[in-house]
Amino acid sequence: MATAGTPLVATAAKPRRRASRRKRETLAFYGFLSPWLLGFIALSSIPLVLAFAMSLSNLTTVNLHTNLQYVGADNYVRAYHDHEMWYSLERTGILMATIVPLWIVTQLGLAMILNASIKFLGLWRTLFFIAVVVPLVAKTFVWKAMAAQDGGLINRVLGALGGSKNVDWLLDHPTATLLMVLVWGYAGTGMLIFLAGLKSIPEELYEVARVDGASAVGRFVSITLPLLTPVIMFQLVWGIFLTANEAFVYPILLSPGLQQGLGSTVPTDNVFTNLYALQRIFGDGDFGYGAAVAWIFVFFLLVVTALIFVSGRFWVFSGKEQYGK
Repeated sequence: MATAGTPLVATAAKPRRRASRRKRETLAFYGFLSPWLLGFIALSSIPLVLAFAMSLSNLTTVNLHTNLQYVGADNYVRAYHDHEMWYSLERTGILMATIVPLWIVTQLGLAMILNASIKFLGLWRTLFFIAVVVPLVAKTFVWKAMAAQDGGLINRVLGALGGSKNVDWLLDHPTATLLMVLVWGYAGTGMLIFLAGLKSIPEELYEVARVDGASAVGRFVSITLPLLTPVIMFQLVWGIFLTANEAFVYPILLSPGLQQGLGSTVPTDNVFTNLYALQRIFGDGDFGYGAAVAWIFVFFLLVVTALIFVSGRFWVFSGKEQYGK
């Protein structure tokens, strides 16, 4: 009986060991995840909830400790009738509709250059990516010097080409200056993602296309572009949220009179929705209204992202088509 019972004990012990191992792996997973999870809860989730609660109140610097009242949707109704808020939202939409396609085209072009057989590949990769690692403030002030009205590099180049040498880029063309900074500053990040996507495309597909007589443009349109659509989808969403994140830092730093106060000298065309909310909160001390504008901007981002995902059903190649599913 003892001999017959031994395998049964061993067999019963194996599931317990497997369950114990799964438990340890689960605990290890959540242990490694906990720093990010705690940071997300403390620095993102809780502030979002508090900001929404703030948007339903009349909280200002005046009644910070007294006469604080629940006002319901009054701040959102006020935002609906605020022409400046709508103008900032319009400028934000225009910025996203401009910078995201520029990013995608630039990043894909740089990735295709690196994917080709060129000399000094490491040098080119470093030159294309170096702007990403330059600190934000440093790259902004470099561009302010380049865009200066008196003796800036951009005006010198325009003057050499026969154009005007006295353009005030920071005041007369603030959004164009911002676009140049953003394209240069973030092209390297997306370039690496596109490069990884290009490397994942089987070379056999290109060989078959060459045998069939497809040109370089035909191979790009028929093979490269369709297989990169999942990467393009990711870059679209990433670009939308990157623009939302950077659309108040750079306009402030690019302001001609930054030392005069937070956002006080930002040109009107560069006052995007998140910066407009920031000005209402910290400039005017109107916390309730500023929080309402911020939540309107969050809703705007959610709508844009949802539209991208819904449209992706019609143009993103998932790989199922080749199996007839």
